[in-house]
Order: sequence, then structure tokens, then C-alpha cells
Amino acid sequence: MPRSRLALSIAAPAAALATFIAAWFAAPLTAWACGGMFMKQAWSDERRPSLSYEQTLIVHDADQGREHFVREVVFRASREPFGFVVPTPARPEVARVKKSPFERLRTNYPFHQSRVPSGLGALGGGAGSGAEGTRTRGVQVLEVTKVGSFTAFVLAADDETALATWLKKHQLVSNPANDAWLRHYVKLRFFFVAMRYDPPTEGSEPDEPAKTKAETLRFSFDSALPYYPYREPDPATPATDPRLVEVWLITKKAGVPLALFEKGGPPRWVRPLAEGYRYAQPARQDIVEALGDEAKWLPREDVIVQRFMDQKVSRVGFGDVIWAPAEPGALDDAAKKRLGPLLPVLDPSLAGAEP
Repeated sequence: MPRSRLALSIAAPAAALATFIAAWFAAPLTAWACGGMFMKQAWSDERRPSLSYEQTLIVHDADQGREHFVREVVFRASREPFGFVVPTPARPEVARVKKSPFERLRTNYPFHQSRVPSGLGALGGGAGSGAEGTRTRGVQVLEVTKVGSFTAFVLAADDETALATWLKKHQLVSNPANDAWLRHYVKLRFFFVAMRYDPPTEGSEPDEPAKTKAETLRFSFDSALPYYPYREPDPATPATDPRLVEVWLITKKAGVPLALFEKGGPPRWVRPLAEGYRYAQPARQDIVEALGDEAKWLPREDVIVQRFMDQKVSRVGFGDVIWAPAEPGALDDAAKKRLGPLLPVLDPSLAGAEP
């Protein structure tokens, strides 16, 4: 495998990142955290759907190489179809969570400011392959599922123009910024979940204020390490207000959130999230009660709960987040291979490279 251009151009990574990288080499309210807003028509800011507050739970089972990404989507209901797109490194399963876990999680595991460990700076306020089998050129619809108020289309795509055309055909109109965002993930051979909101056929009059709705969704996919689709399209209008993001990470071992930052200087790895308290010995029953039906995805062994928060005004320049192991350790060849789909997230020059 060729040496990474990025690895040659920036300083040696800290121990947490070196755990796998060195071994391998020997937002504004109108933005969606998963990516761009796709809608049938252009609306004024006061009428368009929006994400007002982001809460995310990530349950990662390292032994199974499986991640369960739970997101509560709070939005102003629309009278026209709109949607958002979630990229995943492997083919995902999409489901509606019957009962939101976030109130219990916030009570049992509050943030509490924690001192950020030194080494990576602070910029924050079995695993499958991205290519599954042989794909046809263009866009492949792998699954269509009704998930609450949304229709979820699981897609594989190897052509960004074809993907943008498909979205437009299904009432999710793209724009140049979203097209560039889609292109990034097509190059990485990620999968996509296009979530389209289907408004009720009967209801409020057009001039009534839009009502706020909430949906809790789960995206499950193979991933060797916890992954968070954090990258967003560049906004047409610069953001001015911070956007609150809360994250709960449940794993067997502690992780360090890392993202590639490509603005205002050479590319570098940074911590995009502020780290709060680390609950090293949580009562498993408390977690089970908070998660409800979703507790079946917990690893069998003891777990820890880590808390993170983000209040950035803008995510421009930030890539997706991966949690590297907090404690360095050796990687065998099988582990290196499982990490393959994730490495281009931290170094885009590795897209398409073979281990």
C-alpha cells in the first residue's frame, strides 16, 4: 500500500491515533448534522424544515465490529417532502426507535466538563467494506423502508451525478454544495440512507405555523471503530449561532474522537468534540432501562459511557469523526483489513487504496 500524502505532510500523530494509523502504515439550525438538507423547493428561512437540537447515541460492539447510531431528529414539520442523507461505511439497517433514550441518558450520564488530555489539541466547544459485492454503474436501491414519518432508501452509488439525479427524481433536490458533499462519499464507496419526510395527506392549512415533531432513528452498520457522520456541505450563508450537539458513546474501551481538519493551514487531525465525564463503571441496569428495546445491541461484557458536546458555529473544514482507541495497542493483519473503509475518512488520499 502506498504511503499516505497526508501522513508525510503533517506531524507524527499522538498515541491514540497511532494505535491504528501508524500500525497500518508501519452549524446553523437550518443544517442537518448528517449532511445536506434536500428539499423539493427553496423556502425562506422561517418556513423551511430545520434541525433544532442534535442528540446522538453510539453503541459500538468491538467484538462484532458493529455500530448502532441512534439520532433524535427534531424538526419543524413540512407540507412538502424534504429529507437528509446519512453516509455509512458499510450497508446499513434503518429502524425507528420506539422510545427515545435521551432523557434517561441525560439524567444518568450528564456531560460534566472534563480536562481534555494533552496530545491532540482541542477544537470543540466483523466490520464490512464500503464496497459490498459487485455494484452496477450509477445508483442501486438496496432497500426501501417506512421509518416513522420518513421513507428510508438504502443506496449504493458510484457516480455522484447519477446520485444527485436520483435524489431529484425522488423529490430531494440537491445543490452544488450538496453535490460536492455527495462526491466525497461516492469516492470513499460509502453507502447512503436517503431519508425523505412524507407529509400527511390531510391536516393543517398552508398558512398555519409548522408544528415541531421528533423522530428517533437507528442506523446500524459494520464498523471497526465508532464512526460519526460529522462532515457537512459548506453553507450558502455563514452561520452565526452555535448549535448544541450532545453525544453519548457506549463501548467496551475508551476512545478518542478524531477528525481531519482542512482549513486555515495544512490538513491536520484534531479533536472536534469537547469531552465530558467518562463513566467507567456504570450500572448496566441503568443503561438497559435507558435504552429499552435498543439494549439488545449492547456488548455482552462491561461497558463504559463517554460524554461529548459540541457548540460550534460552523463545521466548515471538519471531516467525519472516528474514535481511536485511547490506549495504544498492536494490530494484526485482520484488524488492519477491517479498518480499511475508515482510513480514508481521516486521510482522503487513501480512497480506493488496497491494504
